[in-house]
Amino acid sequence: MRYKYGLFILLLAAFIVRLIYGLSQEPTSVFENQGNDSWLYLQMGHNLVSGFDYSEISLPTAPLYLIFNGVWQQLLPGASAIIAIRITQALLSTAICFFAYRLSYLISGSLAAGFVTLTALAVSPIFILEAALIVTETLYIFLLTAGLWLYTELQVRPQKAHWTWFALDGALFGLATLTRAVMLVFPLGLMIHLWLVNNWRVALRRSAALLLVYVCVVSTWTVHNLVHWNRFVIAAEGFAAFLYIGATDWEGPEQVDRNLVEDAGIEGELPSDVGIQQEIYRQATTNVISSDPLGYVFHRVGDLLGAYAQPHGTLLFGGAGIKELVGGWLQADRTVSGLINLTTAPGFWPKLALYGFHYAGLLLGLIGMWLLRRRWRLILPLIGFIVYTTLLHLVLDAIPRYIFPTMVIWWVFAGVTLSSLWTTYQQRKLLQLSA
Repeated sequence: MRYKYGLFILLLAAFIVRLIYGLSQEPTSVFENQGNDSWLYLQMGHNLVSGFDYSEISLPTAPLYLIFNGVWQQLLPGASAIIAIRITQALLSTAICFFAYRLSYLISGSLAAGFVTLTALAVSPIFILEAALIVTETLYIFLLTAGLWLYTELQVRPQKAHWTWFALDGALFGLATLTRAVMLVFPLGLMIHLWLVNNWRVALRRSAALLLVYVCVVSTWTVHNLVHWNRFVIAAEGFAAFLYIGATDWEGPEQVDRNLVEDAGIEGELPSDVGIQQEIYRQATTNVISSDPLGYVFHRVGDLLGAYAQPHGTLLFGGAGIKELVGGWLQADRTVSGLINLTTAPGFWPKLALYGFHYAGLLLGLIGMWLLRRRWRLILPLIGFIVYTTLLHLVLDAIPRYIFPTMVIWWVFAGVTLSSLWTTYQQRKLLQLSA
């Protein structure tokens, strides 16, 4: 009962802090800053739910988050819809904390590890900030962690692993893919894992249930596009564009279009036909890579390392970045007073907190993976998601926001590390007292 009360209190606290922050933000501000991601998601969501004809206009993202915010915009006017979205996302973010708690407990067998992970995510600045943003991450991470939790639960409790649960898991991963199309190939890795840890009859039944339902869920968007707009789409249309941006740089939509025309070697303006545009993106990407293959490799590696080095969320605060401030201090000042002055820069402390949680998660997460190495069959899908996301963005464009969904898994392992360190400390303390 004590653990249940503790779990309830921590989850309630996580929800309250997200709710307070979300409701403290001006709801109409997302409508004023036209052209940013949040405004575009709201516009596309409103259009999609309203029945807008996208037959000749690209819809470069998966549809589920657009439907989510579009439905709220249909039900409530203006600012009220934003408030409703933020309240819903506060609930989803709290559920993410619970799923992470269960994952950490399941892979380690330690309730303490689960509670450490839950506490860390409950107070993590970026997870609090993210729940108030009108972007895909909160819904995507909710569906992703729900799917990984159920999958891991079925590995730990094989007596409850009926094929219908794997079918439900396939639905969760399918919905996650319809939120962020980058998930498209990940379930194939789970298929391999099922065959690795089960006999062939069990693996066949479970993998078939998961994959069949997954394909059915993802194909709903394909069928919708074919029926309504006579266009073949699997999850989303932006893959070729992300390949091109990954091979070059993001310089704003207008400049990217100009670069695209030049790199593809076409004359005139970019055609409006969506299918032709995708072919131009592919041709331009091929031209860029073939012109300097080694430069492309260095560019992608540097891009990915930069995405991991920069915590997601620091750009939400004004002023110079911490790396820029520290770099300037090392080059021009190097005095104690100059170092103290850095702390007065706009947004310094929130950014520092983001850096602290980010690097603590990465470092402690790596240690946790090592501590659980003997349970590799159980933890392989979790590590696999991190590896999958990393390798995918080694090819596609990589920014901190795209790497951010892996931070939940990093903290699942980090909770194991911290609880293990605490247990070791307590044991040594008892030995000293008994000596």
